[in-house]
Amino acid sequence: MSTAQNTKRRKRADCSLVCQCNVFIHHHFDCAYKLSFMNRICTLLTFLLISVKLAIAQTPATMNFTLRTDLTMSPRRCLFTIDSVVSTRLDTTNLFGTWQHPSGKTTELRFKEGFQPTLNHFICSSLIDSDKKLPNYTLVVQEFALTGTPETTHFELAVLFFTHGATLQNPTGAAVPVNDNPQGLPVYKADIIVEISSKTVVEVLKQGLAIALLKFNDYLTNPATTLSIYSDFALESAQAARELGLGQFAYDSIRTDEDNLLRCSQLRLGVYQSFSELRQNRPSLTGNLVIREKNDFAELRKPSGSNARNRFFGFCDGKDLFISRRSYQSGGLTQRYVRVKSVGRYLVWIDNYITSGEIAGASFGLVGALAANYKDCIVLDMQTGGVFRVTKDKLPAMLAGHDDLLAELETLSNPQDGLQQLRLLDKLNKLVRPVSMR
Repeated sequence: MSTAQNTKRRKRADCSLVCQCNVFIHHHFDCAYKLSFMNRICTLLTFLLISVKLAIAQTPATMNFTLRTDLTMSPRRCLFTIDSVVSTRLDTTNLFGTWQHPSGKTTELRFKEGFQPTLNHFICSSLIDSDKKLPNYTLVVQEFALTGTPETTHFELAVLFFTHGATLQNPTGAAVPVNDNPQGLPVYKADIIVEISSKTVVEVLKQGLAIALLKFNDYLTNPATTLSIYSDFALESAQAARELGLGQFAYDSIRTDEDNLLRCSQLRLGVYQSFSELRQNRPSLTGNLVIREKNDFAELRKPSGSNARNRFFGFCDGKDLFISRRSYQSGGLTQRYVRVKSVGRYLVWIDNYITSGEIAGASFGLVGALAANYKDCIVLDMQTGGVFRVTKDKLPAMLAGHDDLLAELETLSNPQDGLQQLRLLDKLNKLVRPVSMR
């Protein structure tokens, strides 16, 4: 074969090889591109799944309630009717309470049709005025808070009965006109406490409202000799004040940052009789507290030194907050209080969370052992007032929006350890806490 023919054959072979290489390169480049594209898709899907999971985790469980017209709410020989209901509560949502399950899970309680529309329809339609001759009043709701557990349900209600014409201020500062008559005045005030274990949420709400309506009707029956104020809070406060040697403190109606636990520059010394008092940094009982304290637990004592039997939500010694253990323990030393370790979005402390199920399945000695084994990280949600035990599954939702804390959660040696949980939530509180509290 001639040299020229060999040269042509080699060129054809080289061209064939180059083509094969190009095909190989393009094939693998295409595969690599497709693989990279699929990786990006998988990453995006993973991100979306995590986001959806966190969004679902952040959505608290809720129970929606309705209040249907109930003519039994109308007092016998009713002397009035209500033509409108106005809310001036601090909480401007339709959330009115929380329910604590034996597992520690908290469910928010809401009205299906909204807070003010529900109460307006229920109360206005439940009062009998067949002749349309009874005088009309406006009911102003100042407090309306229910907390429930399998053991008991506690409902606090504070209302004012107004004649027509008043203009009120809601928590946002906006004017709330009652009606156009400039002569409207507050006529009667009722503060009601209902605590019972054998009724449903709706039955407890109705009982509290019925008592307020009945007290107002009693006042209208004989206004010359009946006080224009009825207060279960005042009765409890007066009794507690006498036993503990404390005074009942009255606060100004105008609120400042000092009337917000998370914005105040100084915690006020005194006893909180409700979550509302705690949240507002407004203890209703003040004076020289007699406190017996040991290992982050405390008891309130009478001036004589004997145990105080009063059941309070908590107290402040001027420096630290103490929360009653009865909010999360179904037995044992429920007159004791535990020191709060961190203040912010959540109040956080360490104790043993004893459920009603644990009580039912344990002997007296075992209950005592449980109560002495302080290992759980427990929090009070400052938005809802719910108290629950922190778990590994709850932490991602509690830390949502803080990637650094979520990353730290993944590195914990034992995410179920109460002390490690407390340290992590303390970092969260420092991030979200107003500057004035630092």
